[in-house]
Amino acid sequence: MNLKDKNVLITGANGFVGSYLAEELINNGSNVHGLIQRGTGDLYSKNLTDHGIENDLKLIEGDLTDITSLANALDESEPDYVFHLAAQSFVPASFQNPLGTQMINCIGTANLLDAIRVKDYNPKIVFAGSSEEYGLIITSKEQYEIAKTNYKIIFPEPEEIPELPITETNPLRPMSPYATSKVYGDFIMRNYFDSFGMNTVVSRAFNHEGAGRGMMFVTSVITSQIAKIKSGQLDHMKIGNLNSFKDWSHVTDVIIRPYSSLDPAKIILGL
Repeated sequence: MNLKDKNVLITGANGFVGSYLAEELINNGSNVHGLIQRGTGDLYSKNLTDHGIENDLKLIEGDLTDITSLANALDESEPDYVFHLAAQSFVPASFQNPLGTQMINCIGTANLLDAIRVKDYNPKIVFAGSSEEYGLIITSKEQYEIAKTNYKIIFPEPEEIPELPITETNPLRPMSPYATSKVYGDFIMRNYFDSFGMNTVVSRAFNHEGAGRGMMFVTSVITSQIAKIKSGQLDHMKIGNLNSFKDWSHVTDVIIRPYSSLDPAKIILGL
């Protein structure tokens, strides 16, 4: 789909993914507005500078928990498309501050949808869900028995074992406050589609990496230690669970190309 000359609002435009998306859309002729959290412009401006777009998108300061600021952002951008990327996205932080995570990710998403509804705009809205929504995946009968001992109840019960490869129909068993908040966002997007006829699309991206990834994420933790070992600052590497298996893609493959084309065949879950 050609987004040339279309008005686009990206929440979290100065974040890791948002800056990649903003660059792609600007290069394709879209009129891009970026909603950023009040007071974070300096903190994340490096992302926009690194992508060479700091002067090419219109930044709007606001707060997902303040529906008035979202209404203002909508009036300023008059969007044909909204890409909702802003979130508290670090899983460990969601355990440290679960209520803050829910306020930003759940209430913030509800505020955005209702601001669009009340203001009577009709953009296509793309929500950045997460593979974390799937949570507990049953990979073997042995692992199922261990999980049942640990958690007492597995809900929903697996229809078949193993539950791999993961598909859109896999049950959602979120295992963190962050994952739970994304399930909420997933379902409220569906609800506003069903209840109010809003044009919503839900994606569930798996791990995606690239230049500019935050230093708290595992790939940056690894690469920064490798650099220090190479320069003689460290003689060993510290890392967490080595038994974890994950698939990684580059951010441009997972986010930019699917979003810029809005091809449902390339989006993990489309409504």
